[in-house]
Amino acid sequence: MELEQLYEFLDIEHGGQFEYFENFADLVESPAEIHDDVLFELMKEVDLKTFAELCESYFYETLESVPGDQIDFYNLLENIKRALIGLSEAAGKSETEDKDKTLVNLSDEVNRFRRWFTQDMIIECRDMMSGKVEYLTIRDALTTSRLEKFSKEEHLYDFSRALDYQLEEYMMTLADLIDEE
Repeated sequence: MELEQLYEFLDIEHGGQFEYFENFADLVESPAEIHDDVLFELMKEVDLKTFAELCESYFYETLESVPGDQIDFYNLLENIKRALIGLSEAAGKSETEDKDKTLVNLSDEVNRFRRWFTQDMIIECRDMMSGKVEYLTIRDALTTSRLEKFSKEEHLYDFSRALDYQLEEYMMTLADLIDEE
């Protein structure tokens, strides 16, 4: 997907218009192939403070859909949220020479999250009435869990195969840590 196609997909004309919850949700929930360099170009134009706020809102909504017995998965999503917000904030505060490096880290992590979230069919979802088992993407399993609140369907979920997501460790300076407090 080229940058112009990504704009069209997100229903924006340039990265400065990436300012709504739907923009963030569309970006991270799309299984479409978005090359790292295209995502990097988008991130160069996005208001990173807004991006961090959208990330916070998106994960707040997403975490509400995690079944109550999936504590390890909930904690993993919470850590991914913190990493993405931290990278967004670090990129927003970076000086010109470091900005590209921090934006590369952010865009790489966003893309890695997207692939993990939307592409692998690793969540076991068992219908409690019929016993039928389906294997879903993380995105689809969380959507199914969210929909249970509006239907009589109940499922048993196994998110254990999704727990192998390894967060990259990024260096933060002492100044970054002081700024967070």
